[in-house]
Amino acid sequence: MLRAVVFDLDHTLFDRHGTLRALVPRLREEFSVNEKMTDEEIGDLWCYADDNFVYFGWENIWGYLKENNVFIKAPSFEDYRSFIYKHFSKTAVPFPDTIPMLQKLKALGYKTALITNGNHALQYSKIDMLSLREHFDEIIATGDYDIHKPDKEIFDIMREKFIFSPDEMVYVGDNPVNDIKGARNAGWKTIWMNSTGYWDEKIKRADREVKTVGEVIDAVLSLEEK
Repeated sequence: MLRAVVFDLDHTLFDRHGTLRALVPRLREEFSVNEKMTDEEIGDLWCYADDNFVYFGWENIWGYLKENNVFIKAPSFEDYRSFIYKHFSKTAVPFPDTIPMLQKLKALGYKTALITNGNHALQYSKIDMLSLREHFDEIIATGDYDIHKPDKEIFDIMREKFIFSPDEMVYVGDNPVNDIKGARNAGWKTIWMNSTGYWDEKIKRADREVKTVGEVIDAVLSLEEK
């Protein structure tokens, strides 16, 4: 029997595409951006880069934007990274179904929690901007432990907070390695949030696959029926 549903944050519980598109005007304000490109064109390039390169590091996204002439004079990677840290959490666009889904899980008797890779300040600022903190029984920002997904230990730390067994835990996330492989190595059930379409074919597929947060409830309940 499952007792806790634990989530990733980025690309799982909020709309990164919507967030990046909302950031385009700020990108123009802070950097020398190609005036011949529309906001929609820049948003398309940014979302494509995020889908395809986010798992390999922000530097790859920055490089793709440079190569595709988004900038007239490209900022340094350090300045680009500072821009993301400064604005991303303040602009995060929620999925409308996220909070209702978490509320329903709680009503069904499940514990809910979050494990998110990243430093405390950035990740908690996103959580609070999205009004999510009160909907979780436990939250781990991995920077607080200096242990990051897919390390099995960070999943063990969360499980021990609940004093549950591994087969009572399920993890919902978008990253095939950090989320699905990491949780599986800890003995958890897994649900893949297919928000980018990216999958590493060297990795065994998750127990369930969903494309929206609205599908999570049914996926969790279907695991109970196995």
